Amino acid sequence: MKRSTPFASAIVAIDALLDSNVVIAMLVEAHEHHAPSSNLFADDGRWQFAVAAHSFAEAYSTLTRRTERAPFRFTPEEARAALDSIRAITILVGLTPARTYAAIRDYAQGGGIGARLYDRLIGEAAVANGIGRIVTWNVGHMQRLFPNIDVMTPERFARVRD
Repeated sequence: MKRSTPFASAIVAIDALLDSNVVIAMLVEAHEHHAPSSNLFADDGRWQFAVAAHSFAEAYSTLTRRTERAPFRFTPEEARAALDSIRAITILVGLTPARTYAAIRDYAQGGGIGARLYDRLIGEAAVANGIGRIVTWNVGHMQRLFPNIDVMTPERFARVRD
C-alpha cells in the first residue's frame, strides 16, 4: 500500500517504523540485539523502513551519553555519521508541532510519566503516517500504548515478511 508522509520525499510503501532501540542496536556492534536488528537491511532493499524524526534525537542522546552507566560513549562525530548511515536507507517521518503537543498532552492526561513518552511519540508517528507496523525491542510497552498497531521484534518481522 502506498503512503504519503509529511516528511518523506516521495510516495513509498513503508513496511514498518523502526523504534529508536532498533536503530541503536543496528549501530552498536557490541549490542546484544545488533545482529537481528542489522539483518533487517540484509535483503538489499527488500523492505522499506521509516524512522520518526525525533527518534534520531533519542538515539543520538543515548549513543553520546557520558554518565557512569553510559554503555556506548560515541563521540558527536561518530554518532552523527552513524545516524547519517541509517537516515540514508530509511524514510524520515514525523508529527506536526500541533500533533506532537497533543500526544504529550494526552500522555500526561492519561497519567503517563517518564521516558515512555518517547514510545508514545513513535507510535503517534506511525499512526499519523499510516504505518501499521512498529519494529521494536520493547514490544510490551508499545503494544500497551498502541493495541491497534502490529508491534514486533526484528526477528518476528523477518519471519512474518518471509
